[in-house]
Amino acid sequence: MMVEAILLVACLGVGAYAGLLKKQLASSQSRVVQGAAELEKMQQSQAQVIHTTKLASLGQMIAGVAHEMNTPIGFVKSNVEVVRELLGEHREIVAKCLKGFETMLAVDLTNPQMHEPMRRALAKVRAALAGDERLRDGDELLKDSVDGLVQIANLVKNLKGFARVDRDGMDLLDLNECIESALTIAGHQLRDRIEVVRELGQLPKIHGVASQINQVLLNLITNAAQAMGDSGTLTLVSRRSGDQVEIDVGDTGGGIPDEVLPKIFDPFFTTKPVGEGTGLGLSIVHKIVQSHGGTIKVRTAPKKGSTFTISFPVDHALLKQPA
Repeated sequence: MMVEAILLVACLGVGAYAGLLKKQLASSQSRVVQGAAELEKMQQSQAQVIHTTKLASLGQMIAGVAHEMNTPIGFVKSNVEVVRELLGEHREIVAKCLKGFETMLAVDLTNPQMHEPMRRALAKVRAALAGDERLRDGDELLKDSVDGLVQIANLVKNLKGFARVDRDGMDLLDLNECIESALTIAGHQLRDRIEVVRELGQLPKIHGVASQINQVLLNLITNAAQAMGDSGTLTLVSRRSGDQVEIDVGDTGGGIPDEVLPKIFDPFFTTKPVGEGTGLGLSIVHKIVQSHGGTIKVRTAPKKGSTFTISFPVDHALLKQPA
């Protein structure tokens, strides 16, 4: 009887312990599920913030392009209005000359006394037409207007490369063209205060998403411009180095402090005042470069500026294709 009692107590103890383990396992599973849900929610929130930041960046870029367009649109409009006035004045002169011709055609040329007045009248008409430079002035204004329209067309063309920020298609890219495109879009931030130095080498084309590469370059150029304040020099260098294509974006700003440098690619890290930056610019740049199989590095020195170097692998299969 005692043995049976002991066995019964033991069985009850094992059952209780098993029940406890079951409860702990269920609790652990619940915490795992809850943690996974919170993680997914956090990732969704982060993705939403990144998407919102991209849209905000696109909005700022479009505003900048609109500002850039205002200048050529303004002088094209002004030139067209002036040309219209010049043509109106020229038409008045032509009308007077035609009226004079009609008068001369009605003159009796068989009368010798009318020869001299006719000669003077013809000389007057000739002088009026020869001295009218309105057509020449109008032609010059129209040439300037064509240049302005070309500027607008280039802005629109370059903006297309940035418009679809989430495009997935891979294209053959000339990184020098991407640099020029980004400089065009960032023109309003650089003009009259930042000197731009280009040292662009001969590059093979690479596979990439144009809108994303353009976004990387625009972010780096914008950051460089902001780092230099009221004046400075922006240096853009492109070169091939072995199996890599490299681009340097250098500025003459104040440099990046040592305590900040390790964090610059961290999501949401920013040294800007609250409300002036999300801290996602360089984080997004880093992700885009990595997604293209590339790397990004930075060299910096106090009061001497910083240089960001991005590199992308060269696809050797592309070298057999015409540029």
